Amino acid sequence: MEVNIKEIARRAGVSIATVSRALNNNGSVREETRRKILQIAKENNYKPNPIARSLTGKKTNTIGVILPELVDEFFTDIIRGIDEEAYQTDHYVMISSSHSQRNIVQTLLEFMSSGRVDGVILMAPKIRKELSELIQKSKRPMVLLNSCNSNNNSVCFNINNYQGAFTITEHLIGHGYKNIGMIQGPEGNCDADERFRGFSDALLKNNITIQDSLIVSGDFTAKSGYYGFIRLMSQSQKPEAIFAANDMMAVGVYEAARSSNINIPQDVAVVGFDNIYMSRLLTPRLTTVHVPIVELGTKAIRYLLKMIKNEVDANLPYCEELSTGLVIGGSCGCTNFSAPTFFK
Repeated sequence: MEVNIKEIARRAGVSIATVSRALNNNGSVREETRRKILQIAKENNYKPNPIARSLTGKKTNTIGVILPELVDEFFTDIIRGIDEEAYQTDHYVMISSSHSQRNIVQTLLEFMSSGRVDGVILMAPKIRKELSELIQKSKRPMVLLNSCNSNNNSVCFNINNYQGAFTITEHLIGHGYKNIGMIQGPEGNCDADERFRGFSDALLKNNITIQDSLIVSGDFTAKSGYYGFIRLMSQSQKPEAIFAANDMMAVGVYEAARSSNINIPQDVAVVGFDNIYMSRLLTPRLTTVHVPIVELGTKAIRYLLKMIKNEVDANLPYCEELSTGLVIGGSCGCTNFSAPTFFK
C-alpha cells in the first residue's frame, strides 16, 4: 500500500501538520518526534507529492526545463545532469522538448503563468525578439544554457564553443593539413556560429585561406553529415581533413565514407565536437572536442536552486563559461592515443 502523509501521521501518533513540519524541516517539532516521522517515511519510501505541495504552499519543488528537439545524446546528458541534482535535493523536473520558436514561447508562457514550477532552465540557441522580451519579463527565476541572449541582464551557463573549435582546427593544422573542410551547424544557432568562428580564426592565424567551396551547411543530424561529406568529396579539389561541427554529423560522415569506399584517415581526416558516447564506438575512434555536458546541466540547476531559495539575487546577472578539452582518436591521423583526453 502506498503511504501518504495521513498514514504517516497515524503511525507516528501525531497530527498531519506535525508530519508536514517535520518533513519540510519547518517549524518546531521535538527532535525525537522528527526522527520517528523521518524513519517511518524512509521505511515506506515516502516522497511528497509535488502537485499537492503546489496546492498547499508557495513552492512546488519542480523545475521546468525547455530544450530544443531531443535529437541526440547531447540533450539527454544535459537532462541527466539536471535530473541527478534535482533528485539529490528532492526536486522534480518537468521537461518540454520544443520544435520551434512558437512552441518555446508557448511553453515558457505556460510555465510562467501556471504556478507549476519554481524556476526554469531554458536552452534556445536561436532567440528571436518575442522570446527575448518574454525572458526579460519572466517573474520566475530562469537560467539560460548556450544562448545568444547571454547578456548583462541574464543568468547563463555556456560552453566555450569558440575555444573548442579553434583548438581542434589547430590540431588538424599541426598534422600538416591545409585544405580543411567544415560541415557547419544550423544557421543562426549560437553553438554553430561560435564553432565556425573558432574554425575560421584558427585558419587565419596559421595563414591558411578559407575556401568557401570547402564549407557546407548541416543541421547537427547524422543525415546532414552524410550528405555534407558527399558534397565535399565530390568536388575536384577535395579536402584533406573535415571538421564536422558536432559528433552526430561526424557519424554521418563515417557512414558516407564507408559507402563510398573512402578510408578515414588515410584518404581524409575527420574530427567532431561534443564527445558523445557514440563517438567512442566509431572505428577509428573519432578525434573530437570534449564538452562537459552533464556538468552544464548540474551547474545550471544548482544556481537556479540558489535563486529560488534567495541564496543569490535572482535579479543580478551571472554568466559562467565552461572550458572544453581535446579527445584524441585515430580519425585525425594520430597513431598514439592511449591517453586520449587533453583539457584546455
